[in-house]
Amino acid sequence: MIRPSLAVLLLLAACSSNPSGNFVPNPQGVDRSPRLSQVTSCNQLETAIEDALVLEMKSTLEQIRKSDIYIARGGGPVPASGPLAAGGAASGPTNYTTTNSQVAGVDEADFVQNDGTRIAVLADGKLHLLSSWPAESMVEKSSLGIEGWPRDMFLAGNQVVVFSGVYVPRPLEGAYPICLAAGPYCGYFWSDLTQITTVDVSDLAHPQIVAKIILPGTYQSARKINDRVRLVLSDSFPFPEGVRYWPDLPPGATTDQRNKAFDGLEAANEAQIRGRSLEDWLRTGSITKGATTTPIPYSASGTCSEYSVSTAPSRPGLLTVATVDLGSDTLKSRNSVLAEPGTVYASEKTLYVATSHWWWWPAVGQSDATYIHAFDLTDPDSAPYIGSGAVDGTIGSSDQYAMDEFQGSLRVATQLATRVDDGTPWGTLKTANRISVLTLGTNGLTLAGKTDDYGPGEQTYGTRFVGTRGFVITAHQVDPLFTFDLADPAHPRKVGELQMPGFISYLHPIDDTHLLGVGRQANTATSTTQLKIALLDVTDLSAPSTLAVQLVGEGWSYSDALWDPKAFTWLGATSTLAIPFADYGGANFASDLRLFKVEPATGITSLGSLSMSDVFTVVNGPGWSWSWSPWIRRSILADGYVYAISDAGVRAAVVANLPAWVSTVKFAPLTP
Repeated sequence: MIRPSLAVLLLLAACSSNPSGNFVPNPQGVDRSPRLSQVTSCNQLETAIEDALVLEMKSTLEQIRKSDIYIARGGGPVPASGPLAAGGAASGPTNYTTTNSQVAGVDEADFVQNDGTRIAVLADGKLHLLSSWPAESMVEKSSLGIEGWPRDMFLAGNQVVVFSGVYVPRPLEGAYPICLAAGPYCGYFWSDLTQITTVDVSDLAHPQIVAKIILPGTYQSARKINDRVRLVLSDSFPFPEGVRYWPDLPPGATTDQRNKAFDGLEAANEAQIRGRSLEDWLRTGSITKGATTTPIPYSASGTCSEYSVSTAPSRPGLLTVATVDLGSDTLKSRNSVLAEPGTVYASEKTLYVATSHWWWWPAVGQSDATYIHAFDLTDPDSAPYIGSGAVDGTIGSSDQYAMDEFQGSLRVATQLATRVDDGTPWGTLKTANRISVLTLGTNGLTLAGKTDDYGPGEQTYGTRFVGTRGFVITAHQVDPLFTFDLADPAHPRKVGELQMPGFISYLHPIDDTHLLGVGRQANTATSTTQLKIALLDVTDLSAPSTLAVQLVGEGWSYSDALWDPKAFTWLGATSTLAIPFADYGGANFASDLRLFKVEPATGITSLGSLSMSDVFTVVNGPGWSWSWSPWIRRSILADGYVYAISDAGVRAAVVANLPAWVSTVKFAPLTP
C-alpha cells in the first residue's frame, strides 16, 4: 500500500502556483477557550467523525492540488490508508526501588515491576514471575504466555495486570489493511485494540488468568491509584477502502480539467466516507471471566453520551479514558473525546491529556498551540471531563514531566514555534520556550500567568517541577539550565540560568536543593558523544551551579534513561544511581549496568558495572537456532544489592563486589 508522505505533500504545496477551484476554508485559528460538548445522540457522533475525516481528506487533496507537480501522473490510483497519521516471602529488603513514577501516590505501568521480594518481567510475549529475595536464591517460579503484544503492567498485591496491543483489521480497510504483515508484529507496530489481562499471582509457581478485557484503541499510558487503574487509549479512523488521493487525468490536462478532476475526487471520497455507518467507525469490546464472554458495546448508554466533541481544531482520533476496578476485575466506565490524544499526566485527583492544535497545512503567521483536557479522578468509578484549556507552543514528544499540578495550578512547559516570512509560502520556524500556569475553575482551564520567553532558538530537553520551583533544560550547542519561581501562579518568573556543554534530558530531585541529571556531551576532539551524569546545586535559584559531572564511555555512548525515566533507578537511602549503559566507542560494543554513588559532599563516584553479555535470548527453529545478548533495560536496587534486567533474564549482584554476581535467571529459549 502506497500513500504520499506528509513531507512530500508539504513540499508539493510549497511549490504551488496553480489556483484551486474548491478550497476548503483557511485553517482555523487557535481556540483560546476550548471546551468539550457531550454528544446527545449517536447520529451526532457519526456526523462529527465523518466531518473530521472529510476535512482531513480535503486538506490533504488541496495540498496536492496546489502543487505544480502531479504526484500520481502515470502512476494510477492508489488506495488511501489510515489518517496521516503481596504473596512473597515473610521478610524482604529494608529499602528498595520500585518503578520511577512522577507523582507520589500515582503508580505508573512498566514492563518490569517488583515489590521487594517478587519481580515480574514482560519479555518475548510472556510474563515471567521471579522470587527475588534473598538475592542469592533468586529463581524464576513460572512464566505465562500473554495474548497480543504485552506493553506494560502493574504488580498490585497478588494481581498482575498486563496491557497488550492487538491488531485486528476492520472491514472498512478492505483489501488494504493498515498492517499488511502477518503475525504478532502487527500488535507491536499497529495495535488497534488493547487487551487487559488480570493474573492471580498469589502462588508464583501457578499463576492463573482470571479476566480479560478487550477495548478498542491503542494503549497509550496507565496510572494506578489504590485499586483503580486509569487507562488512556488512542483510536484512529482509517479511511474506507476506495478513498483516493489523486484523480485520473489525461496527458497535458489543462488547469480547468485538473481542478474539475480534483473537485470530482473530493466529492467521490466524501461519499465513500459518509456512506459508512457508526458501526464502521466504532468497535465493540469484550470481557471474559472463566468460560463466559460478555460484549462491551461502543455505547453502554445507547445514546453515545459517553462521547464528547471538542471545539478545538485537532486531528481526527478518539481519546478514551477507561476505569478498571482491580478488586472486581471489571470495567467501570469509559469516557471518550473526539480528538487526537497526546501527552498524559496524572495527579492523584486529575488526569490531563494534551493534544496539539491542527493547522491543516503550514502558512506564514501560524504559531503552535496545545490543548489540554482535564478529567476528574476523585470518583473511583469514573473519570468525567471537567474542563479544557490552551497554551502556546507544544509539549515534547510524550514528555509527561512537562506538566505538573501543584496546589490547584497546572504548570506546563512548552516549546514555542512561529512561522515567519522568509520568502517561501510556508515560512521558517522561529522558536523559544515558555512556562504557562493554568487554573481549573468553572470556565475550564484558564491561563493564570506565564513566564517571559526564554532560550530563543533552543529546544527543550528536560523539565522538572519541584513544589514552587521549576527547572527546564534547553539545548542548541550548549546546555542551559533555567530555574523558575512558580510560587505565584499569576506571576511565574525565570530566576537563574546555568550554561553547560551538551544536554541533559532527564532531571531527578535527590533532595530539596539538588538535582541529578542524565544526558549526553560531545567530545569535539574525538567527534564522539559520551553519556553525561551531572549533579546540580539549586539551593539558590538565582545562582544554580554544577557540583560534579561524570562523563561515561569512550564515545557514542547511550542509555535508555536518556528518553525513558523508568530506566533511571535512584535509591535515596543509599545515595545510589543505576542506569543501563551502551557504548560503541571501544574496540568492542559494550552494554551493561553502571552504578554510581552520588552525594553533594563527595560528588559522583563510580561503583562499578554489571554485565549480562553472557545471557542470551535464544530462538530455536526446525534445524536452526539464533541467539543474541540483548541490552539491559531496567534495574532494581535493594539494600546493598542490584538487579539488572534484560529481555533475556535477570541478574543479581552485591554492589560492593561488582562486577561479580550472586545469581542469574535466564529465560527459556523461544520457539517461533
